Amino acid sequence: MPGTYFGPHSEQYSDYAFERHANLGRFPLGHTLILPDGREYRFALNDGTVEIAGNLYQSVAAVADHNNTTADVARAIAATAISSTLGATAAAVDIYTEGVVHINDVTGEGYSYRIKRAMAAGDAHASAATSSILTVNLAAGEVVKVALDTSSNVSYTRNRYHQTTIHVSPPTALLTGVSPGVAAANRFYWTQVKGYAAVLANLTLLAGLPAQASIDINGAVETVKRRMQISSTGSVLTAGTNLRAQIVDQDGSDLALFMSVSVTTATVFDITGGIANNSPVVGMCVKANASTDFALIDLNIR
Repeated sequence: MPGTYFGPHSEQYSDYAFERHANLGRFPLGHTLILPDGREYRFALNDGTVEIAGNLYQSVAAVADHNNTTADVARAIAATAISSTLGATAAAVDIYTEGVVHINDVTGEGYSYRIKRAMAAGDAHASAATSSILTVNLAAGEVVKVALDTSSNVSYTRNRYHQTTIHVSPPTALLTGVSPGVAAANRFYWTQVKGYAAVLANLTLLAGLPAQASIDINGAVETVKRRMQISSTGSVLTAGTNLRAQIVDQDGSDLALFMSVSVTTATVFDITGGIANNSPVVGMCVKANASTDFALIDLNIR
């Protein structure tokens, strides 16, 4: 299980050879490194590309054919393996090492189980061809709590830090941190999740304002943006009411772009909806630099 390692300055620049095979590193995935100044990192395995320093990374997006699959056999209480029939996407050996399998529907629903760490190749699971059976072995101490049958629906989730990739804009999976830029393709490394870090900037950042994963540029951050949620039901606007929506930029200046609607009859219009983030917040801007430069961000990636 992941723990915490209090390491010296420069430890975050270490990259590590595989211990014995391609899915096994020196530490468990997600293991924490804390430097003397409080900066925090997680142990991760990158994907098949060389890391780029100061870029924001994410985990592998979920595979639809590995979600909501049907158990192929019954599993009794205390069983240490779970299996189901995949859809039309194969699963390579041990891609779900240190990940999670959960029962998302029907018999046994609501329970999640940690998948075994692959100390030897195939320990977590063997490879599975398209539309064939994937059997995952549970981590030590994990056993099936409610018996499963062939109606049980099973979903597999990779460890957040397994084969991280530069974040898609907007992100398609959980963020994993900012790369220190030291690892070749398919290597283990430390990804930064808290504390000061230089991060690729998109558009104008402002010191003191929160930053989010960019919705336009892969691997970058931008000032938090919000959108209004509007639908066709809500507050009643009576005849003669003027509705005006004005757009301002991130520092509050009027962009002189607005919408004005004059209501001629009583209309039901939703102006009660909340606002939502377009993309996850990653931290606070400390030093704003020009767009395409690297800004200093106080990271707080959960």
